[in-house]
Amino acid sequence: MNKKIIISIIAGSVMLGGSGCKKFLDVNNDPAAATNVTDALLVGGAELTTAFNIAGGYPARTAAFWTQQLAYDQPAPEWDTYKVTASDVDNTWAFDLYPQVLNNLNILQNQATATNHPHAAGIGKVLMAYNIAVATDLWNAVPYSQAFTGFGNLKPKYDTQESIYTSINTLLDDAIKLFAQEDASASVGDKDLIYGSDPDKWTAFAYLLKARFALRLTYAPGKVATTQAQAALTALTKAFPDASYNAGVQFGTKSGSEAPWNQFTVKWGSVAVSSNFLKMLKSTNDPRLSVMVAKPLKGDTLRGRTIGTPQENIDSLSGVGDFFAAADQSVYLATYDEQLFIKAEATYLASPSDLNAAETVLKSAVEANMTRCGLNASSAAVQAYITAHCKLTAANAYEVIMTQKYISNYLSLEVYNDWRRTNFPKLTVVQNAYQGITTVPRRWVYPASENETNAQPEQPGKLTDRVWWDTKQ
Repeated sequence: MNKKIIISIIAGSVMLGGSGCKKFLDVNNDPAAATNVTDALLVGGAELTTAFNIAGGYPARTAAFWTQQLAYDQPAPEWDTYKVTASDVDNTWAFDLYPQVLNNLNILQNQATATNHPHAAGIGKVLMAYNIAVATDLWNAVPYSQAFTGFGNLKPKYDTQESIYTSINTLLDDAIKLFAQEDASASVGDKDLIYGSDPDKWTAFAYLLKARFALRLTYAPGKVATTQAQAALTALTKAFPDASYNAGVQFGTKSGSEAPWNQFTVKWGSVAVSSNFLKMLKSTNDPRLSVMVAKPLKGDTLRGRTIGTPQENIDSLSGVGDFFAAADQSVYLATYDEQLFIKAEATYLASPSDLNAAETVLKSAVEANMTRCGLNASSAAVQAYITAHCKLTAANAYEVIMTQKYISNYLSLEVYNDWRRTNFPKLTVVQNAYQGITTVPRRWVYPASENETNAQPEQPGKLTDRVWWDTKQ
């Protein structure tokens, strides 16, 4: 269920730009500083900031550039050539994730528990699990256990990623129990922009996240791939039954309420489709080509930008397709088609010899994504594509599954997490890379504000360092 945003996007600090060029909109009331905020306002604000600033903001944009779905038409080194500095990531940490999302979700959980509002507390736990996972996946060790004490501890320790993932699973398990309880308070109501306070849908979302995170740890130290795959398959039995459960926030067409990808790709400019991504779609006659890629403003021929080459006229380059760049597009935290890709991978990892089982799920996943993109999954073009490009063999199965997921998760943070976890699709370092690095970055450096005010052994970090679960060579 998606509720259309018809109010201006001024619910928080809104980041609109790239490195060295961040802009913010002022707000009169800072929820992080408020002493008495309702469950409804806390949920709506956290969801809006998560969708606009995280799932559709700087983290997702970095993922699209670094996995070569998009290119930035600026002289190198720049965003797409890995120039992401401690100052660049500061806004995500110091304005978005910690004060506006995580801290407010902590407040929500505490007050909802105190007032016996189990469904509001459950929503807070699911959103906390989603967002603290974003934080640890970008930076590795981050504050969590001591992060929300305010002035009681201005220098919280960094928890290990391993311990944070243990906490994430606990959050999701606790949320599932809370949604099973009766709650007549309606303390959130229709201010829940994702599901309108439907506990069944929130429960399904929690199970999908459990499956996603089980696979996230497939190759983490001490984990066994088949065990993680089976855990994912078990969780999926209680996840989304169909695409009506997609967890998304829909934006609007009024000025200031447009979707983040619309504001970034249409209004901000300088963003083009990567030549690598365009080549992948064209070479396979992918029916989603016209949905994902737009014609240049000048000319009718699709043309991607080769990352790291001299700046061009942006009007001569293909941008993001109208479907994904629409003002009223939804930003999804999870989708049914992603769930099917998780199932396809888990089915393969649990029993690599049973290729037919994994292939059947893979085909359904591609069909579901085609449908989400507005295409007829039963059409001859779609079925021809699936027949040609979703056939699994012992030699290609893993790469085919993950490459198809990479395409289907267009502009999602998950493309970067999946690439680091599996090294599929196969990416090569771009030209004129920042500081001459010779590998695609595996993480973010710690933000400037932390390096300056909360010294920790893990700082400042390097772009080429790996997070704990990223071990696949």
